[in-house]
Amino acid sequence: MKKPLIALLIAVCVLLGACTQGGSASQDVTEPTEYSAKKTAIKEIDHCVLEPDDRARLSEKDMKAFRRLTEAMLARWDEVSIYPDTVTINDLLDLLRESPYYYFLSATTVEGNSIRFTYAYPPKKQAEMLAFIDGRMLRIANHESSPEDNELDVILKIYHAVTHEITYDKERTDNKELGSPLFIYPADEIYKALRYKKSLCYGFAYVMRFALLQRGIDCFCVFGLCTTRGDGHEWIIFRYDDQWFHCDPTWDRVTDDYTKLVQFGKTDREREVDALEMTDFATYHDPAFGKVECTDTRFELVRGMTRCTYIGGHRYYMTDLKNKEYTFDTETFSFV
Repeated sequence: MKKPLIALLIAVCVLLGACTQGGSASQDVTEPTEYSAKKTAIKEIDHCVLEPDDRARLSEKDMKAFRRLTEAMLARWDEVSIYPDTVTINDLLDLLRESPYYYFLSATTVEGNSIRFTYAYPPKKQAEMLAFIDGRMLRIANHESSPEDNELDVILKIYHAVTHEITYDKERTDNKELGSPLFIYPADEIYKALRYKKSLCYGFAYVMRFALLQRGIDCFCVFGLCTTRGDGHEWIIFRYDDQWFHCDPTWDRVTDDYTKLVQFGKTDREREVDALEMTDFATYHDPAFGKVECTDTRFELVRGMTRCTYIGGHRYYMTDLKNKEYTFDTETFSFV
């Protein structure tokens, strides 16, 4: 059946859609299939960053539709029409649920190619929360940024920022079961973690994922069962030098004002030794991206460091469990 002219005009508008801070229109920039690390400080938050497996299955048209959808939500449109290519509108809505801003909505209604939004907060409150999240995330993503940073500098500095920004909420016992949707979707956990400076494991993981993606570092949130406690646990897998590694900002959170590297750069095998049974990765991540395995052991070099402090250049002051002092250089990947 031939589409009416108005539908074709809307489709053209979709291709020109953009996602910018605050939902305002600007020239569209298509997401690359693969990110490259942004080694200099970023100037604004990209509201449409996605994990690499999600990007792998989206066509260019899909990505533009996703940007338009996100823009519409942040700009508080009542309704938006989108025309994805290889995925469905419901697929894009599911991706939108991974956004730190999705909790701005109380309901969505799909009718054909259109989505109607119902908002959970009045305009002024939503604008305040958006500005707050963006401001805090920009600070974390750019923590101690230097023009000479390499990829590992970016990752370590963000790790330092997250583990300092959030403390573990020991009074909170809810939603630790693996069946909780909070292990899959952040809801308002990023906002609350940044506003109140405390959260559970998924708050740490979601904040770190969003910050790493802002700087072009591919990463995933992953979760599993901590067999020693019987609770669910969430952490991060990140890519460095084209290899994958585990890190756990919750378990490496600050004590005595220092970030630890006890759980940084671990392999799959080391996570198993930590009594963590990772939930089937393929169940929650698209196979189009390919298998993700953490087998590189290079970070054993810094394993067990209980203090890591950036001291300039590519160098970090570290101490181990016996308070032995080290200086680690990320450029040579060695102690100097």
